[in-house]
Amino acid sequence: MFVFAIIAALLVIAATAWFFYFVYTPPLSPPELKATVTNGTMNIDGHERSYQAVIPIDLPTNPALLIMFHGTGQDARSIRKASGYGFDVLAVERGFIVVYPNAYKGAWRDARKVGDNPARRENIDDEAFVHELISYFRQSNSIDRSRVFAAGFSNGGQMIIRLAATMPETFAGLAAIGATQPTVDNFAISTSISSVPMLLVAGTRDPIVPYNGGIISLWGFSPRGSALSVPDTAGYFAKMNGITTSPTVEDLPHRAESGDSSVFVTQYRQNGYASVELYTVINGGHAIPNPRYAAPRILGFSTHDLDTPRVVWSFFEGLPARTPAGH
Repeated sequence: MFVFAIIAALLVIAATAWFFYFVYTPPLSPPELKATVTNGTMNIDGHERSYQAVIPIDLPTNPALLIMFHGTGQDARSIRKASGYGFDVLAVERGFIVVYPNAYKGAWRDARKVGDNPARRENIDDEAFVHELISYFRQSNSIDRSRVFAAGFSNGGQMIIRLAATMPETFAGLAAIGATQPTVDNFAISTSISSVPMLLVAGTRDPIVPYNGGIISLWGFSPRGSALSVPDTAGYFAKMNGITTSPTVEDLPHRAESGDSSVFVTQYRQNGYASVELYTVINGGHAIPNPRYAAPRILGFSTHDLDTPRVVWSFFEGLPARTPAGH
């Protein structure tokens, strides 16, 4: 019995060490903000949908709105932490509202055919939720309807890809982090005929979303079907936007604390066409790179060379206003 007790104790120690090394992340408290953090609900097709919003106290007249979608198993609170509260800080600095909607039972009904979640099984209308959020903040805070943006991570990034196809005219710009375009056989919706500015962020060693394309899965389990490579995803959106010129590539400054990781940006730009930008994190994993929060090691490495919330908002701020027809 003594031997078995020793073995059991060693297994517990090993499991605990594994958890703390690969899964545990240090707590990160929200920063002090001159903003109100509100929670709200709304009824969409008989389902109660919820969200959390960060609204600066010194909000300018007709502010922009950013909708940030979380990944599978996350929620509004955890995606704020995963992004290092960067969008919250920027909302106060730059004077816009950021809203974090909660997915139906933990996951969005995204752009893929393959994959099982309640939103897909129950045919949840996430687009209606998005429309209602925009309408609500237009009425409550007089947002500038021509400056509505959306970003998302992982399953939330796949939701961005869905929105790019189903309602691109709604947004002045979109950003997908840790998400790639599904292959034709796995794409659940028709291709849009409208273009939209798109920013992408991806790691070359993402264990969930393969940088070079292929089957998306959770370490080999729960496959989500096949997807294009990250470079091909950027090329897909550039083509959709009508860009025919070759992209430019630029390395970002490297910081010593980033170790073996580095970042380069590929830009597709052509006068008169919606631009596409891709930030590639060499040796990066499935994360939202930012200076305040490092993702669990099981998801791969992050980097200090990229502040994702800041480059996303910088991209959005540089885009022209876009008012949907009828507004």
